[in-house]
Amino acid sequence: MKEVLLSLCALLLLTACASTTTDPSQGGLFSYNPEAYKQRRQEREGRLQELRQEQAEEEQRQAALAQSATEKRDEQGALQRKLRAVSAESAKLEKKLQAFNAQNDTQRAALADLKVRQARIKADIEASRADNGDSAERQREAERLRREVERLEREAEALSAL
Repeated sequence: MKEVLLSLCALLLLTACASTTTDPSQGGLFSYNPEAYKQRRQEREGRLQELRQEQAEEEQRQAALAQSATEKRDEQGALQRKLRAVSAESAKLEKKLQAFNAQNDTQRAALADLKVRQARIKADIEASRADNGDSAERQREAERLRREVERLEREAEALSAL
């Protein structure tokens, strides 16, 4: 029985040492194959080179993305500055427009006032003509009113030109 047990252990030991794998970390004493070891080492070195190449490419992509992000931030800053400048210019133009509108309203009111005065003077002229009073006095009043009409017309024309 002892012999059977001893031979079984020896057989088990020999079987463990005589593995058929090409992986040196899993192989037995009798299955060591230097060519397989070299080939496995070359495969690993090749894979290491591939990984290093991939890493270099990723680093290049990352640098390109960082550069692009910097350019985009610079571009965004420039556009924001431009927008602020355009907004400021728009605010200035809006103020000018309001000032011109106010001035225009004032001129329209003055023009309307002048037209009312002109109509009143024309009515006075017509009334003077219809009046049978002193001819010389009527003449002087008509002349004064005519000059007033001419002055008002010039003033209205000046306001209209603005």
